[in-house]
Amino acid sequence: MEYLDALKIKSTQINNMIEEKLIKDKELIIQNPHSMHNIATGLAIDGKVTIKGSTGFYTGGFLEGASVIVEGNAGWYAGDNMMDGELIITKNAGCNAGTYLYGGTIVIRGSAGSRVGYGMKGGTIIVCGSAGRWAGQMTLGGKLILLGKVGKQLGESMYKGVIYIQDEEAKNNLGGNVFIDKITPTEVDELNTLFKKYDIDAKGENFVAIRPMTTGRHTYVLFNPDLTPEKARKELGKNPKKLEKGVAYE
Repeated sequence: MEYLDALKIKSTQINNMIEEKLIKDKELIIQNPHSMHNIATGLAIDGKVTIKGSTGFYTGGFLEGASVIVEGNAGWYAGDNMMDGELIITKNAGCNAGTYLYGGTIVIRGSAGSRVGYGMKGGTIIVCGSAGRWAGQMTLGGKLILLGKVGKQLGESMYKGVIYIQDEEAKNNLGGNVFIDKITPTEVDELNTLFKKYDIDAKGENFVAIRPMTTGRHTYVLFNPDLTPEKARKELGKNPKKLEKGVAYE
């Protein structure tokens, strides 16, 4: 087990130090984060990072494989552009959590601010509490699972993906170009598997799906980049000295 005391570290240094520690030992505890911004941003090393306290903006942004646990609140843009791994927030998350998510799983045990899952392209976001307005706006793929109350303009301008809700009043808060649909047996099984894995007290049978309209819309073609989130981890594992340059791979 490795430890870092963030109170004694500059924000410009902490992520290189996190990677160095995870190379030595696959488990790390960060103490005294004092809401520092950018913790575990761009992390491309497998392992488990537990943050003992709240964090600032961009926690776990561009994450590529590790499991990051925030034992507290997380500021805006948690999991921004995340590609792989897990980000678990034990309390609340600020606005724009999971923006442009490509892969991996974000679990927010508390509530989330506005625009959770904005523009997400893949992966899974679970919010155990309430979610602010514009949840799932401009969604291009993936699963957004909302257990509590939802704000206005839910799913505004979705293109692909799905939002699962159990808020009976959500029909009054839908955004444009989306509709409420029944959940399929396969989707029920998928949700129950996730709830069991993350010890969440919910049942898939109680959810309905928010899906994008597919008729009466303009023609569009989604850009689907062939991203390989494991590349950075593999390259870094071959040559840890690259950390000295502050990059994961060249």
